[in-house]
Amino acid sequence: LSTMPADKDTIFKGELCTRKLCAWSKVMPLDEVKACAKSHGATINDLLLAGVAGALRRYMEGRKAPADGLDIRAVVPVNLRPESDIIKLGNRFGLVFLSLPVGIPDRLERLHELKRRMDAIKASSEPLVIYGLLNAVGLTGPKVESVALQLFGSKATAVMTNVPGPREEIFLAGKPMRSMMFWVPQSAKLGLGVSILSYAGEVRLGVATESGLVPDPESIITAFQDEMQEMLGETDS
Repeated sequence: LSTMPADKDTIFKGELCTRKLCAWSKVMPLDEVKACAKSHGATINDLLLAGVAGALRRYMEGRKAPADGLDIRAVVPVNLRPESDIIKLGNRFGLVFLSLPVGIPDRLERLHELKRRMDAIKASSEPLVIYGLLNAVGLTGPKVESVALQLFGSKATAVMTNVPGPREEIFLAGKPMRSMMFWVPQSAKLGLGVSILSYAGEVRLGVATESGLVPDPESIITAFQDEMQEMLGETDS
C-alpha cells in the first residue's frame, strides 16, 4: 500500500461538499447476464464491473475528459466469512484495489483485461493482508485512523461492491417485496460509490455521487444500461 501510487486525478476526484446524489438502473434478468458472462469465460461480477468501466468511459467522453489509456482504481470489499458463520452477526471482510480499465476503447478487450486483473487479485493475499491491517488500525486511536483513511483514500477514486441478495422473492407483513436497492458506504473521502444487488433472479446497479463532482449520476446509469444492452446483444447474436 505504501508503494502503490495515488490514483490519478479525474473528474471523479476532488473536494467533497455535503450533498450526495443517487440513481439506479432498471433491473436486468440475472440468467441473461450469467449467460453472457459464461460465453466470454468471465464471472457475473467481471461482466458487471466491465459494464461499469465502460459507463465511466462514456461519461468522461460526454464531458470531454480524456479517457484513453486511463485506469481508475476502485476499492472492492471481499467477504472472508466462511459459510459456517453466515448466520452470525457482524462483518469479516478485506479490501482489494481493482484498477478499472476505463482507458481501453474496445468493449470485449476491456472485459478480458478486467477479468485478468480480477483473477490476479483472487490469487493474491491482498484481502487477508488488508483485513489484518484494518483490525490493527481499529485498535489504535483517532490520529492513526485518520492517517490510515487518508492513505486508503489517496489510492482510489471509488468504492464498489456486489451483494447477492435473496434468490427467491421475500415478503414483508404478507406483501411481496418487488425490488430492493442499497448504497455502499463511502469513507476516506471517496466521491463515487457503485452498488450492485441481485434479487429474485434480477440484478440492478446503483450509483451514489458527490454533487460537486458528478451532478448527474443518472447519466452514468444510462451509459451503464447502454453498455450492458450492447454486451447482452452480442451474446444473443
